[in-house]
Amino acid sequence: MNNNLKTILAVTVSVLCFPAVHAAEASSSSAQENAARARVAAAEQKSRALVAAERSRPRIAGVWQAIAPAKGLRTEDGKLPPLNAAGLKAQRARGADPMALCLPPGTPRILTMEAPFLITQTPAKVMVFHQARHLVRHIWLDGPLKLDDPDPTWEGISSGGWQGDTLVIETASFNGKQWLDAAGLPQSPGMKVTERWHLADHNTLDVRVTVDDPTYYVKPWTARAAFKRLPDSTELPEEECSEKLLEFPLKPYAPE
Repeated sequence: MNNNLKTILAVTVSVLCFPAVHAAEASSSSAQENAARARVAAAEQKSRALVAAERSRPRIAGVWQAIAPAKGLRTEDGKLPPLNAAGLKAQRARGADPMALCLPPGTPRILTMEAPFLITQTPAKVMVFHQARHLVRHIWLDGPLKLDDPDPTWEGISSGGWQGDTLVIETASFNGKQWLDAAGLPQSPGMKVTERWHLADHNTLDVRVTVDDPTYYVKPWTARAAFKRLPDSTELPEEECSEKLLEFPLKPYAPE
């Protein structure tokens, strides 16, 4: 077969096959477009459901401040938290307060501080912006808590959900390096914290915090705190802790 005949045959086959190839590509493209539209429709449907549910939720968004900042945590019945032998030993062995070294206060200690914080509220997420250390806490409303890829931090990883008019937040994956209060209550990396935020009235946010840490406590225990709403115009001024580490002469733990 000469070269001219081969070329003619190749072109003929290409022309004959083109409609079939084109049809297959079109069919594949159409299937992909339909799948994409279905995903978008499902996301929109879920979003509409979240927004509709959010209309019935209490509005906890705003600026809040502790009514009675606490240096030492107590259970909701006024008792000392039930430390076990390991917990008592860890508390007695405490050195410098990590917060004095400008380290993050952690959860739930940051709630015991006087500095105010701002809550923003959306159907899928609640965020808390603290004046203290300017920490930002992310609370996805996709609970219960899932730790598929735990990454221990000072504040832990949080996930929440609404149970009636109460926002229930579960937090875990702590690094275990912070105190729970200024009195030196210890925490371990295995600690789990459950918070229940309830709007008692428009200007009062009631928070119950349950600490479950069998490494240092005989049993889970619950503390309680209340916060007052501040005007929406309240600003959270700059708070730079590290400056105090650089006073002359340099503190022994100051960064080089």
